[in-house]
Amino acid sequence: MISESTTRQLLVRSGGRCALCYAELLTSEFTREAVYLGERAHIVGRSPSLRSPRGEHDLDIDLRDDLDNLLLACRSCHGEIDAPANLNVFTVEQLRKLKQQHESRIAEILSVPPGLETVLLRMHGTIGESNVVVDRWEAASAVLAQGRCARLPQSHDPTGIEIDLRRQVLPAIGHGDYYDRCRQAIDSAFSRRISPAVEDGSIRHLSVFALARWPLLVHLGALLGDKIGVDIYQRHRATESWAWPDDRVENRFSVEVAVEGAPNSDAVLVLSMSAAVHPHEVPETLKECRTYLLEPHGDGTPHSDVVDSPAALKSAETALRDAMADIEQHHKAAERLHVLGAAPLSVFVALGRVVNREIHPPLILHDRVNGQYLPVMEIH
Repeated sequence: MISESTTRQLLVRSGGRCALCYAELLTSEFTREAVYLGERAHIVGRSPSLRSPRGEHDLDIDLRDDLDNLLLACRSCHGEIDAPANLNVFTVEQLRKLKQQHESRIAEILSVPPGLETVLLRMHGTIGESNVVVDRWEAASAVLAQGRCARLPQSHDPTGIEIDLRRQVLPAIGHGDYYDRCRQAIDSAFSRRISPAVEDGSIRHLSVFALARWPLLVHLGALLGDKIGVDIYQRHRATESWAWPDDRVENRFSVEVAVEGAPNSDAVLVLSMSAAVHPHEVPETLKECRTYLLEPHGDGTPHSDVVDSPAALKSAETALRDAMADIEQHHKAAERLHVLGAAPLSVFVALGRVVNREIHPPLILHDRVNGQYLPVMEIH
C-alpha cells in the first residue's frame, strides 16, 4: 500500500504536474479551484501477474509501492502507459527515464533563487512566405539555461503572454496596410496585458522571444523601452534552438561613419551583420546623408548566427547606442534616421529599445523589396 508520506514526496518531486504531459494536477482547468487530479502510476506493476502492466519485472514485490517505482500522472497519461497496446513503448526503462527527467527538471526550476523569475513574451508572425511560431516550452527551457525561471501568468489558458500576428492577412511584401494592422495588434497586447501588469508590479522582468518581420520587432522593442528588465533571445539556425550555444565565439560589433554626408541631411544606419550590406547599396535618394555602418568588429564576417551570446547582443546594443550618441552630438540637424540592412532578429528588438523618442529622430525602416530598399514603417 502506498503510504501518505510517499504520496506527499511524489507530489513535491513532481511539482504537482504530470510527468508525461506536464499538465497541472492541483487545480481545476475549468474553475481554477484547488482540485487534486493526479494519479500515482506504478512503473513496475504492483502485482507480479501478467495482468499488471510491466508486473513481470523482477523488482522485489516489497519495493513496488516505494517512491522510486511511482510517477505522478494525469488520468489520461496513466491510461496510456498502462494500455496493453502501448506496453512495448512504455517499458520499465523508458518510464524510469521519464520520471528522472521530469523530477530533475522540477528540482532545477526550484533551485532558481527568488527574484530571478521572468515572464515569457512570445511574438509569432510571418517571415518570408511562412508563418512561424515560438514554442513556449522551448522558450522556458532557454530561460532556465540562463538561470531564470519562467513564470506563465495565471489565466484560463496559461500559455504566457502571446502576440500572434499570423492571423493578419499577408499581402505583398512591404505593403503598408499589413504593418499597420500588425502594429495595432502589438499595441493592443501592450495596453491590455503588459503595461497594466508592469505598472502594478506583477511583471518585473520579461524574456522576449520574437519571430516576425523585422520592422515589427523594432516597434516591439520601442514599446518595451528600458523601464523594465528585459532579456532578448535569438533563434539560432545552426542548432535550431533558442538556447544560447555552448561553443559560442561571442562576437563584437562596432559602428563607424562610412559617409560624412551633407550638414543638414537625414542620417542612415546600415546594418551589415547577418549578411554583408554595403553603404553603396543605400537608395539614391539617401546617398547624400550621413551614413553609419554597423558590422562585426575586426576580422569578423557577417553570418546568420553572428549574435551567438548575450555578450554579443550587448555589444550590438552598445554599437547602436554609439550611433545614436554620434547623431545627437554631431548631426543634430537630422530629422529622420533611415535604417536598412540585415541583422539577427534580436538586434532589431534591441534597436527599438535603444531609441529615445524625446532625443533621437524618428526611424524610417526600409525593407528589401524586389531587390531594393523601400520605406515600410516609421517609428516616431
